[in-house]
Amino acid sequence: MSSLLQVAGWSILPDLLTRHTLSFIYQTVFKFLHRSPPLQGSPVYARHYRYTYTTVVLCYLLYNFIAASTALPKNFYQLLDVRPDTADNNELKVAFRAFAKKYHPDRVGPQGEAYFIQVRDAFEALKDPVVRFAYDRFGPDVLRWKECSTMKEYLRRGLLSSLAYHVMAGAGLVLVSMIGKPSPIATWRYLLFAVTLALELHLLLAPSSQVTEQSPFVDHIPTSGTLFDPLFPRRVAYQHIQLLRNVFIFLSIALSRVAPVLFPSMMRSDSVVDQQMMKAVAERLATLAKSTERELSIMQNTILHAILDSSDSEGISTEASEPPNRLDDDVVRLLTDAMEDILIESRLKSEAGPMRSAWDRAVERRKQQMKLERHVNSVVPSLGHVSGVNSDPKGQEIPLISSIGRRSLRARSVSL
Repeated sequence: MSSLLQVAGWSILPDLLTRHTLSFIYQTVFKFLHRSPPLQGSPVYARHYRYTYTTVVLCYLLYNFIAASTALPKNFYQLLDVRPDTADNNELKVAFRAFAKKYHPDRVGPQGEAYFIQVRDAFEALKDPVVRFAYDRFGPDVLRWKECSTMKEYLRRGLLSSLAYHVMAGAGLVLVSMIGKPSPIATWRYLLFAVTLALELHLLLAPSSQVTEQSPFVDHIPTSGTLFDPLFPRRVAYQHIQLLRNVFIFLSIALSRVAPVLFPSMMRSDSVVDQQMMKAVAERLATLAKSTERELSIMQNTILHAILDSSDSEGISTEASEPPNRLDDDVVRLLTDAMEDILIESRLKSEAGPMRSAWDRAVERRKQQMKLERHVNSVVPSLGHVSGVNSDPKGQEIPLISSIGRRSLRARSVSL
């Protein structure tokens, strides 16, 4: 019943308290400062509402934490009025004798019999160091674990009980994430769940802080405290675990309530905004595609002009243009021969061996021949046709490349 009331309180109270608190602030503080309150629905009002709502939720969370902490039942040490970290068997005996003298049923009457029996059971349990070890971690349920007699058996039984709780909690988180809309809050819930599990394992597996006597059933236990001992020095681990689980539930609900109000842009899924974002991305991709196509067209034209080595290539624009549907046969033949020569040349340059050496020697001879031809042409221009070159109709000299020599060179390169 209390859990249902808490859930109902988290569903109703934050909004209700926020509206009344904001109205009170506008009527008092703004009036005192001689300022007019913002209109409802304006950006300033929305910002004020978010801050006020967050403050209300944090205050309500603190209230629930204090209520859950004070609602925990007293442990056996608190019933005997001793500290769990310093009480040994002698101190427990002294505390129980003092309690019996004051609250024995013969002294207070039959109405105090149930309370006296409860404290007596607590004293009998704490006298046994094994039961005391298990009680500190798993609570009064260990008194019903009659099949356990050693520390390891109690610890195994208690860890299995804790594992069952966390399996149920994890399954609930997964179910909530699957049913609801995708939200960044789910990640924070899982992180909070992992932190809660780690702290609980720390409390269960941490060494005991109380003083224990030697026992044939218990090994030496080093004394050490936990993270919660400075905050609650008179409590033991199982009470810290109960409070920790309540805090996990409260924080999970608080995240679900605060995040949509404090970060509306991150939580709201607006179809219009999504469509605008998708349209902007699509336009950006289309612009990039057109730019890439233009660059590729320019590169293609540049390469084709370089291969053709046209006489009027200087006047050709590098702007993107539509490629022709069909090239002339002469152009195709020239392109094919030029591309084959380029492939053969690149292969000869990349491979080492006799063909590479022959290629280097041929290039060197050709350079010397061209140097000699330029010298002869400068002296006797009329004998230019003897140098092994021919002139095109425009008067430019073109090397005479024998088709037979090209086929022979191509065959020798392919044979490699």
